[in-house]
Amino acid sequence: MKEKIKHLEKELEAASMIDESFLSHEIRAVGFKCTRCARCCTSDHGDNIVAVFPFEIRKICENTGIKAEDIVIPTPSLDKDKEGNIHTFEWVIRNDGDCIFLKNSLCKIYEWRPYICKTYPFYLQEGNLMISECDGIGEPISLEESQKLAAMLKERYITEIKESILLFQKFRGFRPGGKGICVHDSEGEHWIKIEPGTIIGN
Repeated sequence: MKEKIKHLEKELEAASMIDESFLSHEIRAVGFKCTRCARCCTSDHGDNIVAVFPFEIRKICENTGIKAEDIVIPTPSLDKDKEGNIHTFEWVIRNDGDCIFLKNSLCKIYEWRPYICKTYPFYLQEGNLMISECDGIGEPISLEESQKLAAMLKERYITEIKESILLFQKFRGFRPGGKGICVHDSEGEHWIKIEPGTIIGN
């Protein structure tokens, strides 16, 4: 675990040095403009799972008045401890096929949407710009918009690394300690009772 944390700390140091202007240049070279098709929010067009961090969940709850348990579920997992309890990492937005916040092809929490939504279809992996499938790719993007997106991508990447470091610092392994599902995140362990008929797994 110490080695993982040490590796993440080095990755964090490298992330802080990312040149936003170069990243902006890469984004402009690719081109992007949201077409407002909302395909990334629906199950008809691939994986629409949205991972969220604890602070993002709180922000959504505070601004909508909706309880956390009505917004997120544990990330699907098949990992179990010796007593048969399920263990998983982080949370994902609930969906009924489509994102629960999608209404008439519009996002009901647009101002408070998670990083993964704010930066789609781009993300950083080991400091490199990665691109998900999207109809908006290839469209012209202004310098100002590419700079905003570059800054947000760097911010997201740094946040993801920091959250991972905190998670591993508090991770105690898959130890029995309750009954049901144990969610491990940057704030520790959260035990959730499994209701009859609940399916958590891939």
